[in-house]
Amino acid sequence: MPHFRYLLIFFYSINTFAQLNIEVTFEDPIEFESQLKFIEDLDDIDSVKSLKNALENQEWIDTYILNKVPFDNNIEVYISSKKPLFNLNNEFYVDYDLDQFSYSASNINYLRVNGDISNLSDIINLIEFVKKLDNNIFNKLELIEYSHISGWLIVLDKTEIKLGKEISNKKLKLLEETIEYLDINNKIPSMIDLRYKDGVAIKNG
Repeated sequence: MPHFRYLLIFFYSINTFAQLNIEVTFEDPIEFESQLKFIEDLDDIDSVKSLKNALENQEWIDTYILNKVPFDNNIEVYISSKKPLFNLNNEFYVDYDLDQFSYSASNINYLRVNGDISNLSDIINLIEFVKKLDNNIFNKLELIEYSHISGWLIVLDKTEIKLGKEISNKKLKLLEETIEYLDINNKIPSMIDLRYKDGVAIKNG
């Protein structure tokens, strides 16, 4: 499969006292409102120092390179944006390294994660578990949620899977076997409940 690298280039001529001409290159397509706000705010940039400060204050920026030739008003900025793995409580985005940055409306529907979750590596483990599932009935992880009352809930497509308060290898193995059974029999339940000590409950329809 060919690999495509997106390159979006935006040109700005800023009519300020310094008469800066700022050329910004984004490595990836723009997806956050905060990125658009940054572009709008370039109109207020009147020095290299203020541009650096603006770049440093953007939580969504992973890395950037700023090039300016001395005694030249042309500035080139190359920006690589952070890549969220999931949306945490509509307050933060979290990437694969568990780095967090403030939530901003996006044109991409990221995995929703809700609840008071102290160990975010549990989320990574659940995501990796779902990725490794070999089946034809569940394709998309829609939601991971934790409640101190009912425990863990994940939603695969439209099927709710209740794991209880503990995520053990034994429980995940049972879920994997249950999904294999459902896949073989071409059944898509509305709920899979693994909170029982003696097995699993499946609700159809």
